[in-house]
Amino acid sequence: MSDNEEAGAGGSEAVSMLLEWVKAPGKAFSSLIFGLGVWGLILGVVNVTLGAVVAGERKVVWAGYLTMGYLWDEPYSEMIYRPYSDTVFLGMAIVGILWGTYGLNQKVEGGFQAWIKGVIFNPIWTSLVSGKEEGGMTMSAAAWCLLIGFGFYAYWSVVYWAWTDIGVYAVTAPLLTFGFGLRYLALVEDSSSTTE
Repeated sequence: MSDNEEAGAGGSEAVSMLLEWVKAPGKAFSSLIFGLGVWGLILGVVNVTLGAVVAGERKVVWAGYLTMGYLWDEPYSEMIYRPYSDTVFLGMAIVGILWGTYGLNQKVEGGFQAWIKGVIFNPIWTSLVSGKEEGGMTMSAAAWCLLIGFGFYAYWSVVYWAWTDIGVYAVTAPLLTFGFGLRYLALVEDSSSTTE
């Protein structure tokens, strides 16, 4: 076999691995994509109907905002529906929701409905009021970081109409990162203590 044939076989193997991953994404990735899709859909609808920058006056031009001016000169504009920017952003959000749901349907026993039920009735929420639950005080810290992060973003966005404000992201992102990180740390500590 020549070097070109070996390189071609390796390339087709990589493509088939990528296609398998696209067809069956993991549970964590599907959860992330679903969450980002829901967030994107909310932002897109708010932006088109009311304006995500100044209510009723200014909106985000996603082509300029996400590419930092590469595809569009300005990140904000007056309230004009921009079909290429708004439609593509809303389409990306819907694809994220559908792909996340598809992956969760495959990877979670009981499908998407069981995953939603698991998010709503997760033991992390009881950790808000008790450090004696699964994961202990680490899980309690995780629950509070997540609640404060999501709560701060929702409150600030609605009250000050700052849906795409970088300052809001600068506060929300570390809280959510620490919340999810502490949650996984608590689960690992809890599982290692039960195996000993």
